[in-house]
Amino acid sequence: MAGTLLKHVFMMNCACLILTCAAPIVAQEEVVLGPIVVTAEHFPTQEKETSRYVSVISSEQLQETGANNLSDALRRIGGLAYKAYGPLGVSHGGMNSKLSIRGLENGELVLMNGVPIQGAAGHAYNLNTTPINHVERVEVLKGAASTLYGAGAMTGVINIITKQRAKESAVNAAVEFGNEAYQHHSAEYGHARFTLGIDYSHLAEQERISRSISKKYRYDTDATNEYALHLNVRPIEHLFLDYLGSFVETGFHKVYEDGSSATERTDQDHAAHFADLRYETETLRMKTFFSYDLMKRDEYTDQTEPDDRNKNYNYGATGDYRFTALATELTAGGEYAYHGADYNNQYGKHARNDYALFLLGKKTLVERLTLLLGAREQFINADDDGADYDMFLPTAGVAFQAIESLNLFANAGKAFRAPTFNHQYYESSFMVGNPDLKPESGWTYEAGAKWDIDRLRLRLAGFFMDYDDKIVVDNSQSPQTYFNAGMYHSTGAEWEIDVSPFINSASEIWQNLSFSTTGYWADPVAEDADGEEYQAGPKMQVTTALSYLSDTLTLRLSSVFLGQRENALDDAFSVDLYGRYKLYKGYLTVAVDNIFDEEIQVSGNMEPTASNQYAYYEMSRLFKIGYQLSF
Repeated sequence: MAGTLLKHVFMMNCACLILTCAAPIVAQEEVVLGPIVVTAEHFPTQEKETSRYVSVISSEQLQETGANNLSDALRRIGGLAYKAYGPLGVSHGGMNSKLSIRGLENGELVLMNGVPIQGAAGHAYNLNTTPINHVERVEVLKGAASTLYGAGAMTGVINIITKQRAKESAVNAAVEFGNEAYQHHSAEYGHARFTLGIDYSHLAEQERISRSISKKYRYDTDATNEYALHLNVRPIEHLFLDYLGSFVETGFHKVYEDGSSATERTDQDHAAHFADLRYETETLRMKTFFSYDLMKRDEYTDQTEPDDRNKNYNYGATGDYRFTALATELTAGGEYAYHGADYNNQYGKHARNDYALFLLGKKTLVERLTLLLGAREQFINADDDGADYDMFLPTAGVAFQAIESLNLFANAGKAFRAPTFNHQYYESSFMVGNPDLKPESGWTYEAGAKWDIDRLRLRLAGFFMDYDDKIVVDNSQSPQTYFNAGMYHSTGAEWEIDVSPFINSASEIWQNLSFSTTGYWADPVAEDADGEEYQAGPKMQVTTALSYLSDTLTLRLSSVFLGQRENALDDAFSVDLYGRYKLYKGYLTVAVDNIFDEEIQVSGNMEPTASNQYAYYEMSRLFKIGYQLSF
């Protein structure tokens, strides 16, 4: 099965390249300007001119995936390994959907408008609660980014840029229905001074979202309802206020298949809030931010079980100033962030304070060669139960324009990840935290090429990520605890290829046809508590898509492959279809998720030696039809 899937993926990728070579070579050196990014240097920069590998996904590209939410859309775009514990990525008791980078889990830092949103308790984030139509674009920076963003930016950064104010007044509305009682409806009003949007989605109860093969139980869910609100305001020039809020209600049933125990039923409510106030000019950027996440769980079939009320909250401020001195472009900045959590039934309240100063310098040495050097001093002050520490985090990068259409780049940087509060303070009958844990830290190295001509866009990079002091579980004693063990690393290559082979065709139909493939191959390795090496994550992720894009008709047929996975999980392969057709004053939309109705394991451990063999599963085939209206 795995060999057949790999063969299909390889053949689809080869088809893209063959079509490119077969098409007439016209205006080969016509240069296509790339997107502007802010994640690579904190200020707007041409993506192609940076010394970093940055993927930019526009709101249109997110919509064209036909996905149900932001985490699902990023999974379909490619280059990220997806893991989930509930239908459509819904959190299961704090186990959230994840998007790992280059085969190493939990190394990604997730930002919203450049500030952190992850909880300090478990490094969790909830992109499944972010509707796609609330997002302007997503920038994914691969490789170490701690010089700019501090703790957590080990393998890269996922920066969500929220929807900005409209250029002119407009109203957008959409309705969508599907099988499994699926619904997704939205409305948005855009004005020159503000944008306001609301969303609602619904999914019927689901059976067997996961199953324990060893212990003979499964999890089902109640119906799920999600509500979301987005607001962007520009009261004066350069000043922006953003707010995103969401609320998800669902429930989980633990069903013992042999009837040995009664079904355990739990209601779950999950609320999340994010707000920022930004002042942005060409040379000065200042932000204050706040995020709050509350999960409430009630196991109502057991009156002796106390309700969970788990809170994560962040607030802080950042400032960046760009200026020129000695023919060098300099960016100086500082930040403060408070990270707190309150888990009433695990360890109570804990917090830490992060402080940092950084300096980034970029200088053109010769006409086509640019050098970037930077450093950050990061201080982390824990509460009375934890350990304080500081880190020096240097980085260096170089970008060289070989010819007008081809840029070469290389970079190296140090990164680290602070222990989570769960690592430090968790307490139960079988597990206790270790407040003296050190941060994981190490270096990443990367080199690659960026090539743009009228019918081909290529991004290619080779990388090596090498880290020490991995936090693992010591199960040699009871209760178990965490400690800093050995190394973990990942070596491999990453690519993005977009092909428009017939862009110079006389036929408009052929001009609108394009192919793309995005993915990575890596060898992620880590050491366990005994010093034995094991595979730390999936080795391969590939997304391949065939698209037809015009004002009247949009079609996208895509496949997502996740292969050579950790924990003896099966290779995952799904095919999705999205279509949009202009009808009257709006668009008719049709989508099919998981066309071939494959059983897809989205997380779990199926190792024969595992104490609990289990798997979580993706939803079965989902048909959706809707209508989008703008006026």
